[in-house]
Amino acid sequence: MKYQNAEELYKIFGAMIENVKKDQELTNKLVASNLVVALKIPNIEGLITMDLKGGINVTYGATDNKPDVTSIQNDEIFNKFWQGKVNIMLAMTKGQIRVQGAATQMLKLLPTLTPVYKLYAEALKDADRDDLIA
Repeated sequence: MKYQNAEELYKIFGAMIENVKKDQELTNKLVASNLVVALKIPNIEGLITMDLKGGINVTYGATDNKPDVTSIQNDEIFNKFWQGKVNIMLAMTKGQIRVQGAATQMLKLLPTLTPVYKLYAEALKDADRDDLIA
């Protein structure tokens, strides 16, 4: 387990999202996907739902918002993914990431995430979790 618990992951992810929202061009690209993406991290009982319809709205934990696509992975893969260190197709083939729903739409969103990886690494540093930087 990489994170102490889901709350720590939420704090770091939330800090990254706040920085994403400061970049209007990046926000517009993400919102253009018009997706609701759920990120499940079962080994720490984590669930993040990103509603990208009309803005960036993130919910941590249970929600009634139905996702278009759900990505399921452990916290180690989650951490590496948000730093751009995971080949998603290979990880899906190996079963490290499981996808339910609109996988093709999610894959189209991936190139948009490139600038987010740096913001995630910065959020790790700000949280004094340099040990998680891949």
